[in-house]
Amino acid sequence: MQILFKNNLKIDGNKVKKQLKAIVSNRVIIIGIFVLFLFCLLVYRLFVLQIVEGQEHLDSFNYKVERTIETSGSRGNIYDCNGKLLAYNQLAYSVTLETTDRTEEIAQERSKQENRDVSENEVRNEVIYNLIQLLEANGDEIQYDLPLEVNGKGKLVFTESGSALRRFKQDIYGITNVDNLTGDEKEQAEKWLNSSPEEVYEYLRMGTDGPTGSGRMFEISDSYSMEDTLKIMSVRYDLYMNRYSQTTPITVASNISSESIAAISEREDEFPGVEIKTDSLRKYNDAKYMAGIIGYTGVISEDELNEYNSAGGDYEASDVVGKTGIEKTMETTLQGKKGTQKVLVDNLGKIIQEVDSTEATAGNDVYLTIDLDLQKYAYNILERRLAGIVLAHLTTADDAGDSKMIPIKDVYFALIDNNIIDITNLNRKKAEQNEKEVYQIYQNKQKSVMQTLRRELSSGTTSRGDLNEERREYVDYIYDMLVDSEILSSSLMDENDETYQNWEEESISLKTFLQHAINSEWVDISALDIASDYYSSDEIYNELIDYIINALQSDEAFDKILYKYMIKNEELSGKRVCMLLYDQGVLDKNKDEDYNALRTDQMSAYTFMYEKIRKIEITPAQLALDPCSGSVIITDPKTGDVRAMVSYPSYNNNRLANGIDSDYYASLNSDKSSPMLNRATQTRTAPGSTFKPVSATASLEEGIIDGNDYVRCVGIFEDISPSPRCWIYPSAHGSLNVSGAIAVSCNYFFYQMGYNLGTTNGVYSSETGLQKLAKYAAYYGLDRKSGVEITEYEPQISDEDAVRSAIGQGTHSYTPVQISRYVTSLANEDNLLGLTLLDKTTDTEGNELTTYETKVEDELDVSDETFGLIKQGMRDVVNGRDSTIRFLYEKQDLKVAGKTGTAQENTERPNHALFISYAPYDDPDITMTVVVPNGYTSTNAAEIARDIYKYYFNKTSKEEEKATTALMPSGGDSNND
Repeated sequence: MQILFKNNLKIDGNKVKKQLKAIVSNRVIIIGIFVLFLFCLLVYRLFVLQIVEGQEHLDSFNYKVERTIETSGSRGNIYDCNGKLLAYNQLAYSVTLETTDRTEEIAQERSKQENRDVSENEVRNEVIYNLIQLLEANGDEIQYDLPLEVNGKGKLVFTESGSALRRFKQDIYGITNVDNLTGDEKEQAEKWLNSSPEEVYEYLRMGTDGPTGSGRMFEISDSYSMEDTLKIMSVRYDLYMNRYSQTTPITVASNISSESIAAISEREDEFPGVEIKTDSLRKYNDAKYMAGIIGYTGVISEDELNEYNSAGGDYEASDVVGKTGIEKTMETTLQGKKGTQKVLVDNLGKIIQEVDSTEATAGNDVYLTIDLDLQKYAYNILERRLAGIVLAHLTTADDAGDSKMIPIKDVYFALIDNNIIDITNLNRKKAEQNEKEVYQIYQNKQKSVMQTLRRELSSGTTSRGDLNEERREYVDYIYDMLVDSEILSSSLMDENDETYQNWEEESISLKTFLQHAINSEWVDISALDIASDYYSSDEIYNELIDYIINALQSDEAFDKILYKYMIKNEELSGKRVCMLLYDQGVLDKNKDEDYNALRTDQMSAYTFMYEKIRKIEITPAQLALDPCSGSVIITDPKTGDVRAMVSYPSYNNNRLANGIDSDYYASLNSDKSSPMLNRATQTRTAPGSTFKPVSATASLEEGIIDGNDYVRCVGIFEDISPSPRCWIYPSAHGSLNVSGAIAVSCNYFFYQMGYNLGTTNGVYSSETGLQKLAKYAAYYGLDRKSGVEITEYEPQISDEDAVRSAIGQGTHSYTPVQISRYVTSLANEDNLLGLTLLDKTTDTEGNELTTYETKVEDELDVSDETFGLIKQGMRDVVNGRDSTIRFLYEKQDLKVAGKTGTAQENTERPNHALFISYAPYDDPDITMTVVVPNGYTSTNAAEIARDIYKYYFNKTSKEEEKATTALMPSGGDSNND
């Protein structure tokens, strides 16, 4: 067969067939054709996917990132017994920050644009800095969690100490357990744990030697100021601590202004990882009255996280929990249940769609037994009475004297000593003229004192005991400073060394002692600026002098001593100190009518300060002089419910919740009146004569006496030596039975009871007497905590000297709330009740979940006759013919029974004042315990109770209830118990 084409070519058909057959039978060619087909198909599909369906698939890709977000349930509310709201939640807006890939992208983009290496750290720091600047420009503050700050001298200091500081260092240096380390690793870990504030600062800023992998820590440029660096560092620290939960953002600032919200929203491209989120802030009504009971909330700590989750909780590192008080005790009740929200986000992390959600549920509400109105009135009365006691002891004399008066110069200095006046701000740029002049006076004083001290250290030979008061205080401060800084090693000092003993006996100078300390190798010269090991003792001593002078010049505590003597020596006048109150905004010169009178010398500084205290514009707490604190506990003797539990002074827990206000927290910790210490549960004092009903119970129940037995008080008890005296000595009470002895608080009678309780077959044993007293103290619950649901110190029943212990001395030490539980059970007669602050819990709809019943811990195994005799005595304490406080109550128609108590624990300070009581005495409705540390006399405590009883039994006028000025004490300072 042949095929003929137009060009006349002839093709052999058979040959073509053979060639086609060869091609088909060649596998390589077949595979090649198949691959070509697949390639064409792939090209076609790519065309469809990218060109035809490209946008659709891009959208689908963006939707495929799923994230689960947990939502917190709102915290339950706290109410008083009448339903008045004490703690609640307020909707607010917070700024959060989380780690995002966008930061790295920006760093890469800028590296190309700027032709330099821009790190991710640099970008992140700039974002944080710009965010901080924006917030502060609108009056908002960041949440500062770094325990590192600059003090008034411009020096870096830690704001934590002890275990909290150690944990912080462990966290930043990545140290888990030092005990498990050995050799060089352990040595390095110990070095890190002992690092100074400056070393921690530099490590966090640019450190590379820590166990953090390659690169630097936060890589914060030195172009930022130290203040700005610390703020950036705080945010970076929070991010660092959150590095294992990067899907959970950190909170940068809470409760931000609408201006900040708008500005961040407008500039969101400048703030990668930053979001505005709705938040729930914890708020407290009547904060200062209830802070000691309610406490406050804060971000959960690592220890708390482990504790709660080990108990079956569902907590994360960013959760907010109760830190103190009822907020902590009732944490699991108040805490809401979390919800979840499943969402789809795009590659920038923005939520595109919600897939599923589970609603969070609110926590339950807690009702307290506290009556807020009673609590507030008792607090105000206590403060007003404390102010009155201070005023009653104010004097223009320079010395306190035997009566322990309060010199006005001590008041002026107290304003500086307790940081009401900030001496570190006197040289600020915008300082007032008076501040500048005071600062100049200080500089002159400092220069003069430093010259004197250098001479004293270089050539002084005056022994420590022969120095005047001022120079002695300087020398003692230097010694203590050297010991505290471990320049002078107390562990190396030989107490048997003759020179050491001479120093302790105050017979040699500081120079002589320090030179001997160097020769004895008690001084750590490594802390001195000594570059050679071949310095002579004299050269080392000269370096030590330089160290001392330099250290004192930047020591704020030493500066306060300088101010103390500037005031004492009248180098700094009282008027100038008072004017500083206006200069620094403590008082408002525009609203205070006394300002011009003081400025123009129409009012003396003494009169001015007297008036400020009288009006309570300067409070006892601010002065932190004796007395500056106290507590009042009111209970229901039938149930053990606590109706009021006042602790003065107090604080504003709103400033500690929702992120601690670091400046405020630091001021609370440095406040000499210790406002964060709950005086009702965390201050122990000797009970004094309020313990005598316990001793009476022991004596009556043990058969030592009965109601018809009399003991003759002769003023001094000579059966033991040294012989204790009755408070009435050199007079005497004469013959008294037990009720009469309680009524007049006869010490002699109860000395005899303590002695008789310890006497067996004519032989006295203090230990036996103590055991019997302890037995009956335990009857009234004085061997255990009171039962209130907040932190409380353990009590201590006396374990020495049965005779003195019988009148509440010895080593007795109880908190006011423990004394309150004792008088509550005494008033009840039948049962030892546990005190409680909790009434009930409800859900958010008000449905009752739990009711807290009366806690009966034991039955009181005490006879009715014993109670009758004791209560008769307590009734006569207030109403009897010989009562020293009868004048307080007799015109008030108040049926009160009670027992006064005065306890001396420091001869240099006023006595403690106590008063326990209940009313009405025939059928008690409430009990009241008043304790005023260093309150001079129990009459002052009884008068505070009288004022509150009047209010409780509706015997106060509207004017009395509204009054706010100091209340002067009605009695003197005589010791009558």
